[in-house]
Amino acid sequence: MHPRISIVATLGLAGAVAAGCSGGSSPANPSGPRAWSVSAGASSPDQALQALLFYPSSITIDAGDTVVWTSPTAEVHSVSIPVPGTTPPPASDPSAPNSVGGTIYDGTTYISSGFFAGGATYSVRFVKPGTYTYFSIPQGFVSGAVIVQAQRAPYPESQRAYDRTATALSNDDIAAAEASIATIPYTPGSNKIAAGVSPGGSTPADAAVMRFLNGPSESDKSVTIALGTTLTFTNLSNNVPHTVTFPAVGASPPAGPPNQPAAGGPTYDGTALVNSGVIPPGGTFNLTFTKAGTFEYYCLFHDDDEGMMGTVIVTP
Repeated sequence: MHPRISIVATLGLAGAVAAGCSGGSSPANPSGPRAWSVSAGASSPDQALQALLFYPSSITIDAGDTVVWTSPTAEVHSVSIPVPGTTPPPASDPSAPNSVGGTIYDGTTYISSGFFAGGATYSVRFVKPGTYTYFSIPQGFVSGAVIVQAQRAPYPESQRAYDRTATALSNDDIAAAEASIATIPYTPGSNKIAAGVSPGGSTPADAAVMRFLNGPSESDKSVTIALGTTLTFTNLSNNVPHTVTFPAVGASPPAGPPNQPAAGGPTYDGTALVNSGVIPPGGTFNLTFTKAGTFEYYCLFHDDDEGMMGTVIVTP
């Protein structure tokens, strides 16, 4: 776990996005195997706005070529490639975070990068023609495809063209995440806090905001309340889980996996851990504050480098 601070985040969309793509043109008829680049996610520089897909989501290569995935953001991804017609284990499976198999894929066995983030890379050489769907286990709904042609077949796109597409799509998704902040229905200063938000809709969005927000345009993630107030935290995203975790004053959040069971009760006085457990999209968590003080809290899924942390100031 990284050191924690009370958070005051700026959610402005910057022109530069951590997209992890490289340029370069591709010959129409290669003389031998080559490597291709794909980004696993993208983000705003402060990590508050996360684009969750693979960019590009589909790439066509020749048998013998290698695809190199880079996870340039603090949001954890995986590249998990099952046997065609099957799916990887869910994120709740204890084996899901682990690397499986090697770095050569022929469609007959399951391989996975395991969970990776923060600039890490994962490379796979595809040796048999076919269309292979792969998944990011932490997001569940995120998938991509590698279409493998025969050796030395002409490539339909260059790396440079893929990079242009990837940059445009990831920028669009980050812009959509930023726009979703304005949809938060809470009045600043009320007892309602958004535990993350995403672009709306009935299907999981391609992006999300990894912040606690007490209004549609707030940049200061602290909230001041009177003693005895009950705060309601609601996960306004439709695509990622969160937690609301208050350690005892002076303590760090609990170590271990983020999907830890609920701990503590419905009240908090700063002397013992209170953890909501996993709050799924649309879920809520209520907590009553029974002692004055300044209390920091965290999302165990997104606290570290993504900075999903907040402060509650309880006045007598």
